[in-house]
Amino acid sequence: MLSKDFKDRSARDRMASETQALAELLATRELREFPLTRHCEIGPFVVEYLFAEQALVVELQPSDTRLKFLTDMGYDVLAVDSRELVRHPRRVLGRLRAALRGNS
Repeated sequence: MLSKDFKDRSARDRMASETQALAELLATRELREFPLTRHCEIGPFVVEYLFAEQALVVELQPSDTRLKFLTDMGYDVLAVDSRELVRHPRRVLGRLRAALRGNS
C-alpha cells in the first residue's frame, strides 16, 4: 500500500510535469504573434495564462466555478485536459490556434 506522502508527492510531480508541458506548448513559435500574460488576476482567481487581446484564458482543467465565473466575465476559456496535452500536444496546439483566431 502506498503512503499518503508518496501519493501526494506523485500528484505534485505529475501536476508540475503537466504545467511545464503547457508552458512549453504556449512558448512555441507558432503562437509568438499573440501576446500572453502568465498568472493574471481576474476577480478572485489567478488564471494560468491569458491572451488579453482575444479575451482567452488557457487553464489545465479549471473547476466548474472558475469556468462559470470567467465566462460570465466575458472570457473564453480553453480548458486543457492533462491527458490530451501529454498524448496529443499538436491537437491541443491546433485548438489553441483556432481559439486565438476566433474559430473555436
